[in-house]
Amino acid sequence: MAPKRVLIAASGEPPELELVRELAQTADLVVAVDGGLALLLRAGVVPQLLIGDLDSLDGVAIPPGVEVRRHPREKDATDLELTLDQVVALAPEEIRLVGALGGRVDHLLATCGLLARHRVPIVVHHRGEVLYAVSGPLTLAGAAPGDRVSLIPLTDRVEGIRTQGLRYPLAGEPLQRTGTRGVSNQVVSLPCRVEFSRGRLLVVHAPSARRLRKKEG
Repeated sequence: MAPKRVLIAASGEPPELELVRELAQTADLVVAVDGGLALLLRAGVVPQLLIGDLDSLDGVAIPPGVEVRRHPREKDATDLELTLDQVVALAPEEIRLVGALGGRVDHLLATCGLLARHRVPIVVHHRGEVLYAVSGPLTLAGAAPGDRVSLIPLTDRVEGIRTQGLRYPLAGEPLQRTGTRGVSNQVVSLPCRVEFSRGRLLVVHAPSARRLRKKEG
């Protein structure tokens, strides 16, 4: 049976461990990308699968029972690309990524490119923000008035975009990957929803500074 939700942990900038635990609890399959194993183990999560060339484990012991798919160090793709290809082949309904961004700029740009590659919804958690790479309609369940939302095309053109709940609405217009019109919108009412007719879109949701201060307090 295909897993409905897959959690993939990579070795980039780590999120809060509590978030990792929460995501793991709702995942049907947990996958570590090379050094992402250390992040999962710190959160008390043992993955079912470990993929990569294993050059970033830094002495971290692989727990018993973890399936290991080792790739050569010299290869034509990053460990994350190889992992996404293998996970997408399982036909999940959703993929969630942690530790996928941060660090080297070349890896950051390459990872953003990978988000455009598949049609499956991919959700990336990074620095309190959530990035949704989608090929169909999206309702931001965790949105609140004052939050920032940016719409960034992952394909050359995203057509027929209609938004609900944003200060600067779109009513069927397209967005171009080479433009910035969709950057820095704001939630003004709920539900906050985006739909479009063609293309792949990255929706970046950032809680307002007020919400972050309240959470930290």
